[in-house]
Amino acid sequence: MIAPQLPLSSRVAMVSTDLAEFSSYLAGSYCSHRTYLRDRDHRVDARHHRVPLAKLSLNYLQYGAEVHIDAGLFETFFMLELPLSGWTDLEHCGRAVRNQVGTATIVSPTEWVRSVWSADCGQRMVKISRSAVEKCAADMLGRGLTQPVVFEPLIELDGEPGRSIARLANFLFDQYEMDPGLLGERRVSNEIESALISLLLLGQPNNYSEALRASATGALPRHVKRALSYIEHNLREDITMEALVAVADVSARALYTGFERFVGTPPLLYIRNRRMEGVREALLEASAPTTVSELALEWGFTHLGRFSAEYRRRFQELPSETLRR
Repeated sequence: MIAPQLPLSSRVAMVSTDLAEFSSYLAGSYCSHRTYLRDRDHRVDARHHRVPLAKLSLNYLQYGAEVHIDAGLFETFFMLELPLSGWTDLEHCGRAVRNQVGTATIVSPTEWVRSVWSADCGQRMVKISRSAVEKCAADMLGRGLTQPVVFEPLIELDGEPGRSIARLANFLFDQYEMDPGLLGERRVSNEIESALISLLLLGQPNNYSEALRASATGALPRHVKRALSYIEHNLREDITMEALVAVADVSARALYTGFERFVGTPPLLYIRNRRMEGVREALLEASAPTTVSELALEWGFTHLGRFSAEYRRRFQELPSETLRR
């Protein structure tokens, strides 16, 4: 009997029977992590196949032995995992999840993850740029994000929209197998990649789901719209809660509740995060000689050490690194 062809078999990136060697290689492609064999007498049959696209990459991964992986934080990417055989047990977002044929998982970059892979596990995996997901979410909402996007990890494939997410992800793999050149056309791959990201944001429960639904239906309450508009027009000014309450013409409690429900964060934290994004845009666009301190102060950040630390947590780089781009 002929063994089935593995996904992306023409794009083998790494094959190894040495777990330490393979883990060191994957650290360069994904992130630093620790991997252990359950039975040290077993040898791995590890392989990684990879096709890079614009906002994501297509991957096939197997270990060929039961392994335990402490991956920590992915930080810069989401990982959509679709098992073709075997199973993985994940600890992620405070939950224990078994991913197997008939389910899928999405790992969020800012939440710790550990996993166990069965010896027969092989997975199609879509590595998705964190910045692409956050930009898509911000575009859908019509405003900046106030916290990282975090998905519910388990995707059920026995109904919609989970089935559509898996179908579109698998289409990318199947299409590459049939016609690699078509996905190599940037205009084509960009559209399909954006569709997958949008489908994930709208279809898979996440911490912005309610706000995204409200934005799509135009259901954002009037008092929240008024407050958001006032913030955007006065972002560099000293905006107080009293001023927002007066503009929104509701009680402070009602405004706070509206922001928590439809924006996902309290009003003053939303303002701080929007100002952080404003500093980043200013740093990226700076042409005349300027300093990080000048721009931070201009946007209302007076404690520069705290600002720098918060900026690094948010954007995975120091503000001075952004300015040097």
